[in-house]
Amino acid sequence: MARKINSRQTRQLQKRVVGAGLTEFWYLKHLKPLLDLKFELYPRLFGNESMGEINKLIEEGLNDDAEVICFFDEDVMRWDQVEGKRIKELHCKYDNNSRVTLACSMPSIEYWFLLHYEKTNRHLATSRDAISSLRRYIVQFDKKENFLKHQKWVAELIKDNKMDHAMQRAEVLGRSGTSYSDIWKAIKVMK
Repeated sequence: MARKINSRQTRQLQKRVVGAGLTEFWYLKHLKPLLDLKFELYPRLFGNESMGEINKLIEEGLNDDAEVICFFDEDVMRWDQVEGKRIKELHCKYDNNSRVTLACSMPSIEYWFLLHYEKTNRHLATSRDAISSLRRYIVQFDKKENFLKHQKWVAELIKDNKMDHAMQRAEVLGRSGTSYSDIWKAIKVMK
């Protein structure tokens, strides 16, 4: 009697990116083909998910044996105590989980984009402040879909090793100032 051979290959851990925000969605959607990254965006269209919903999406990913990368802005902590508490709980729950990467920025992802052009952790109170600074480099930058849906702005962000510089700047600056970004951790995991 012949023995059956197990022909299943070792399954590679799937990478699932979850988050909230139109800017995050379009950035990731463009970044994926530009850098040939392998991940699944979940949900397919980011919206205005609450931190409670994001926590559920992380748990779903972990239950599906995925490595989860979560993008969100932390400036909400400044005006919404409930969401601020949920963000702190998310950090307590997942900061030391090797299968979860929290890619948060204060005040917003636009600060991460700014790091592609300059080394700064000066106080940016709102995403509007970050956008104002970013427009020195990307004059047309806008948080509206009619701008974000075009891949050109993301291609410009990664051109001439600007993303590598942003990663180095964000890592070196850490959380030492009032503005910070941990998106560099997510980029490392996604590459």
